[in-house]
Amino acid sequence: MLNARASAQNPGDQDRDLSVDELWSGAESETNSRPTWNGSNGLKRKRPLTVSCELCKQRKVKCDRAQPSCGWCTRNGQLCEYKERKKPGLRAGYGKELEQRLDKLEKTIQSQGRLIETHILQNPRLLPDLPQTGPFPYSSPSEPSAAHGPSPHNDLFQEPSSLPAQDTPILGQHDYTDNDSSLNVPVNLFSNQVRSFADPELELPPYDLLYALVDLYFEHVNPWCPILHRRTTLDNFFGPSPLAEEDRMVLYAIVATTLRFSTDTRLNEQNRKQYHDSSKQKVLLYGLENSSVKALQALVILALDLVGSSNGPPGWKLLALITRSVVQLGLAVEPKSRLVAPVYPSIYTLRAVVLPEPDSWIEEEGRRRLFWMVYLLDRYSTIATAFDFALDDKDIDRKLPCKDEYFVKNQPVETRWFRHSHNRTDYINRAENVGFLGLYVEILGILTRIHRFLKRPVDIGSLSDVEEWQTTYRKLDSELTSWEFNLPNEYAYENSSRLFSGPKHARGLQCDWVQLHAAYQTAVIRLHSSAAYPTTRSPIFTPSYSASQRCLLAVDNILSVTRLVVNNKLLDKLGPPFAFTLWVSARLLLVHGSTIAHIVSPDFTFFVDTLAQMGMHWKVAERYSSILHRVLDEYGEYQQSGAIDGERTTPSTVKILADMRRCAFDLDFLISRQPRSSPASSSQPPMSSTAGPLRNLAPNELEYLDVFGFFNVPRVPPTRALDIASLDIEGTGSNNLSPMHGLAGGATDPADAVVDGHSSNMNDLNITNYLIPTPETDWLFRQTG
Repeated sequence: MLNARASAQNPGDQDRDLSVDELWSGAESETNSRPTWNGSNGLKRKRPLTVSCELCKQRKVKCDRAQPSCGWCTRNGQLCEYKERKKPGLRAGYGKELEQRLDKLEKTIQSQGRLIETHILQNPRLLPDLPQTGPFPYSSPSEPSAAHGPSPHNDLFQEPSSLPAQDTPILGQHDYTDNDSSLNVPVNLFSNQVRSFADPELELPPYDLLYALVDLYFEHVNPWCPILHRRTTLDNFFGPSPLAEEDRMVLYAIVATTLRFSTDTRLNEQNRKQYHDSSKQKVLLYGLENSSVKALQALVILALDLVGSSNGPPGWKLLALITRSVVQLGLAVEPKSRLVAPVYPSIYTLRAVVLPEPDSWIEEEGRRRLFWMVYLLDRYSTIATAFDFALDDKDIDRKLPCKDEYFVKNQPVETRWFRHSHNRTDYINRAENVGFLGLYVEILGILTRIHRFLKRPVDIGSLSDVEEWQTTYRKLDSELTSWEFNLPNEYAYENSSRLFSGPKHARGLQCDWVQLHAAYQTAVIRLHSSAAYPTTRSPIFTPSYSASQRCLLAVDNILSVTRLVVNNKLLDKLGPPFAFTLWVSARLLLVHGSTIAHIVSPDFTFFVDTLAQMGMHWKVAERYSSILHRVLDEYGEYQQSGAIDGERTTPSTVKILADMRRCAFDLDFLISRQPRSSPASSSQPPMSSTAGPLRNLAPNELEYLDVFGFFNVPRVPPTRALDIASLDIEGTGSNNLSPMHGLAGGATDPADAVVDGHSSNMNDLNITNYLIPTPETDWLFRQTG
């Protein structure tokens, strides 16, 4: 048909109608069958070596094939080039490669189908009483898009106890299946993977829902916890190879963490809780008994679930296990680190190399990312408390994670080292390869130093102590400014308008940008709130006006970032760390309202509402929102209340919030001064008489501590803390306030205490009689000699 049509047309028409490949092969076959061609003049000539010139082929027009230049090239003054005809057809070996790929795909589909058939036949008690006698129908497991359509697992996993048993023989007793399929595969080849989906004790969701949950993990969790390589993970979970036990534990952890994002109608409250609790228990038991990278990955992913549900002891216990495990497995250092092989080794300094060498660069980078994610969790779970970090910087000698694009493409690159001290000379090497997670780690490193700085007691009556405190404060402020200044252009704060007005495929970059600036502004608030709203003051330690402006600017920036997140529907792509940033910002507005503004900012409600939205997926955000709601409700009740016991007559807003903060300060003081019975201390006399036994605390008192305890800085030495508390609680100081909720016990005479030659009555509690700073008295930017 093609030859007949070609013979009826002139050569130029044939060039125009056929594709380039068809022209090559067609002209070649024509040359072989008819080596000559009769033109209109009846003369025979050899067929030209080429069909048309290169320009005519590019323009896809008819070429008159004139030599040495065709008509079009001659008229337009172009260089006419005829190339030798290439050999027609596919390249050598292409057909064989294509056949092998099809065979591999067919084997994968058949093996997955066999797994489902084996699962059904090995569990006869799960088979429903079907009227048909033919083989059990099932959807192809290679089509995860049918997650919400009919599935053979729908009835199997809804009410298994109500399904009647069948008299089908158990297939596990035979070497081969009795199926008529052309693929006869021994069942024991897939015993591990069959058991992972067939054992009723393992309680995994149906196959299609399982695939959907893994996909949800990479959509909602992996953007802020990028420790898994997507392609490798999917191959391990759903590939033709049997599912290894350690991979199954990672799968359990993903199920437990990602169920909160699934809207599948098959998941009701009962089986959702069943899947979660079962997966959680299996991961915990396996992690306690096994030391491996995969076991640690499963525990870290499960820790996201616990930290996202509560910021209390359940998450702390698991993080304590994880942080020690990463150090013991050697993940806190590079394989060639000097901490592994010190210059002068000893029994103590030589570390046991527990883990084998990674098989690939993806595995090596995955280990590095796993450690830094543990570092991130440890920092966020500790900065809100008075505890020390579980991961000490002196145990860390790691390079920073690379850009995600290199990790996804399996493109090995070198990055710079993490700097926790200034003695490393190769810090700036390979800085261009550091990605979002590496920059995130660096700002958390600065936040770590801020936390340790604020934990150290400072004697606000000693000039040398105050000057040393202010010097360290300025140094940390410079580190924050330098980090923001050196951000790559794509992560600059000024890049927000261009970034969020771009295409939707830039959502990954948008999430990275949000998390970096949220962490940075959190660090700014953590540092400068200590100078802007100190709980205690002295003639040489006063609040800073510039620090308060820095805090308000940070809150305003967080507000802008949060509006971008909400408007672009990115809230479900961010995890508990972002909720913590909103929690810090909302609480700072309360502190500012109790000290300088004398009123709560209207933006406070926006933060509370946004936390409530995040609470749909992360319970810890819901708890933050509910606490702030109750404090705000009590604040409103105080505003509208009349006299209470004849002592309070419609107090001002500043006094209401100041009383709440004072209550938190008293409670923090009493808890931190509680005597601890131990053999070493039993013979020592008590340090003070103020730390009496704690009574049962009211819920609102603990909520005050949650809200305002973050800003109970600076920490003062025990003797001076006692003097300040005694001074204010007993009414001998300038505040003249009665104890809040009866928290305080007895007190000593403040006139008896003298520290560094300064009488303690020179110090005031800077809460209920807050000293409003002014630019003229600001010490932050004062020139030092």
